[in-house]
Amino acid sequence: MRVIVVGAGAAGFFAAISARSHHPSAEVVLLEKSDKLLAKVRISGGGRCNVTHHQPNTRKLAVNYPRGEQFLRKAFEHFSVKDTIAWFAERGVELKAEADGRMFPVTDTSGTIVHCLVEEAERGGVRVVRQSGMKSIEVGPEGGFTLRMEGGGILGADRVIVTTGGHPKAEGYAWLKALGHTIVPPVPSLFTFNMPGEPVRELMGVVADPVRARIMGTELESKGPL
Repeated sequence: MRVIVVGAGAAGFFAAISARSHHPSAEVVLLEKSDKLLAKVRISGGGRCNVTHHQPNTRKLAVNYPRGEQFLRKAFEHFSVKDTIAWFAERGVELKAEADGRMFPVTDTSGTIVHCLVEEAERGGVRVVRQSGMKSIEVGPEGGFTLRMEGGGILGADRVIVTTGGHPKAEGYAWLKALGHTIVPPVPSLFTFNMPGEPVRELMGVVADPVRARIMGTELESKGPL
């Protein structure tokens, strides 16, 4: 059996490692569109990588994701925060919780997480292929999938896991929609503010908790760490 994982971010690496772990005889291939692996992991948390949140209650954790609460609640029940902490600990990576609940590697560098994921994939026999952008996926008449690459290559697979992350426009999921999937219109969930003169640069990395934020003229409000 060949399993192809599309997208070599944190989810892609974890999916590939898990697939190989549950099916040792399977060939697992991890495809990455760019030449860089785990680029967003490297910069997350100000370069420290906030791996998870110190909240053992899955309901309280999932409620922080309004658009995906129901789905994530089920996912967290299968693999919880405790499971995440234990998974990294078994591989020599200790996590610590800060006052606001964010959890980082004790080394305070995202490189620790990157190294752990890459090393675990290599140890498990996952084949990572860079600069392999996806053009389309077709379902074979007798099952299986045919993946057509942007560079013209063609790959066959028995199973495909898509972990490409977000796209700013729904058109970015056209190749998935062609397979019959329903695409929920994407909206930004994590973004930066462009402030002329950069008056708050010195506040980068500072966390305040609790904070109550409201958008004037609306009923939108949120409470929690900022």
